[in-house]
Amino acid sequence: MAAAEAGGGVPARPNLASALPSPPLTPLEPAPELGARLGIEELWLKREDLSPDGSHKGRSAEWMLAELGSQGRSQAVVSSSGNAALALARRAGANGVRLLALVSPLTPEVKLRRLLETGETVVASHHPVGLLHHAVDGWGLTDLRGSTNHGAPLAYRSLAGELAPAGPWSAVFVYSCSGATALGLCQGWQGHGTPPQVHPVEGAPGGELTRPWYQGQPPLEPAQVGELGTRRSRLAPLLRRLVKGTGGRGWRVDAGQLAEAGAAALDCGLETSWEGLAALAAASLWSREAGGRTVVLLTGAEWQLDLAPSPTPLVPAAETPAELDSILERMGFRRGGGR
Repeated sequence: MAAAEAGGGVPARPNLASALPSPPLTPLEPAPELGARLGIEELWLKREDLSPDGSHKGRSAEWMLAELGSQGRSQAVVSSSGNAALALARRAGANGVRLLALVSPLTPEVKLRRLLETGETVVASHHPVGLLHHAVDGWGLTDLRGSTNHGAPLAYRSLAGELAPAGPWSAVFVYSCSGATALGLCQGWQGHGTPPQVHPVEGAPGGELTRPWYQGQPPLEPAQVGELGTRRSRLAPLLRRLVKGTGGRGWRVDAGQLAEAGAAALDCGLETSWEGLAALAAASLWSREAGGRTVVLLTGAEWQLDLAPSPTPLVPAAETPAELDSILERMGFRRGGGR
């Protein structure tokens, strides 16, 4: 693979990557009973939901914050449905970074309260991406979104490194928002033999990542996942090309398929996030036509099943650049990115 493609269009920085501590291993568990319920020939679960962050986002957070420190920068911004912001916020202070987390007003209360416990600045907005661009262009904050920061796919290659020794695998399923995790899985199999099929999964009605596989089909009704995910990602073209190269495809799952996967999981003693259930549902759909050793990444903890937003505002809100400016000034952010 060419150097530019391997880094998602940006060259890798191996010296920094090799200096980072290895991410903690998460369990890889066989799930024969659940596999039988879902019609999956041999099912294994990669338990990223059991990580200290409650998701897999800590892998990329460590990488991006370490690189930020190597650049002498101390202020950053992310727009997030919650998991990425939480992983970054839990580590920002230890890395000497001030973080601005921009979230939707619909972000679940359970995630907001955990974010607030970190002490980082959290702002709710109906236009989080627009305000993120203002924070980058007007204040010099570094953008730490997985869809734009080249460090995220590089960090997620570690998942392939942990899965490969337990292979060979027929297929890997992972819920995707920006596509950074699935991209890292595709790229990370270099040096580990023939890659399995990689299958990124979105919730209904779906977004850019899975669009080519659903051209001309009627849209699915919205489900519990996908509402706060990334609708556009610069990683999408490269990801789709690499996924097709593994023999995989993109999947969308609806509310009924989520309910079926959730009932099967609960009966088998497994509680995990809607994203994990979506990946299980897609693996079940695939297994009706194919088979083999299948690993499903459970990328969020069971407490994330609670999607209820807070009935009262918990964080300040901003809808315009001027309103965000006022909050950043009050919180002590400095223009210029904190060099």
